[in-house]
Amino acid sequence: MRSLRIQASILALLLTLSAAAFAQDKIPWTDLSYEERQILQQLESQWDALPAERQQRLRRGANRWERMRPQERTQAQDQQQRFQNLSPQQQQIINQRFQQFNGLSGDQQRRLRNIQQRFQNLTPQQRRALRERFEEQSQQLQNEQRLQREAAENIHDSQRRVQEILRQNNPVRPLNRPTPTQRRPQRPPPG
Repeated sequence: MRSLRIQASILALLLTLSAAAFAQDKIPWTDLSYEERQILQQLESQWDALPAERQQRLRRGANRWERMRPQERTQAQDQQQRFQNLSPQQQQIINQRFQQFNGLSGDQQRRLRNIQQRFQNLTPQQRRALRERFEEQSQQLQNEQRLQREAAENIHDSQRRVQEILRQNNPVRPLNRPTPTQRRPQRPPPG
């Protein structure tokens, strides 16, 4: 019985490792379909130098592109052109948001897509009103955070002033005058 569990564990481990190794295999250019090579032709000279993960992402993107309708392709090209026209800082912000989105669970991604779809279905006036409300709430939140910081700084300053006053008002012992614990006990008179 124990040997069966060990064999099953080894088999599971091997399957896991082989799946991981398979997922990291590079894709030879010749293994791409004709359509994929047409879409990715600009990358042919550097294809072999690309990491396996990037090759797989590009292949998936080429497959998505292949399935798009002409109107969707035009929209994607327009979107790519708008992205290229952004400043490097704006591009970086978008890339960071994209990475954050990809780091979310599938449920969280679906929720955000639903929210975005509902926003897209609003009229331009409703969108503007929603943006204005968001800006107001964002401004309120910033003001509240600023007030909290200022309150914390005031508390800290007050505590510091109290400590300073206490330090300044500590009873000062005169120099050369012994404290009660330093006084010598008096001897009783001889007698």
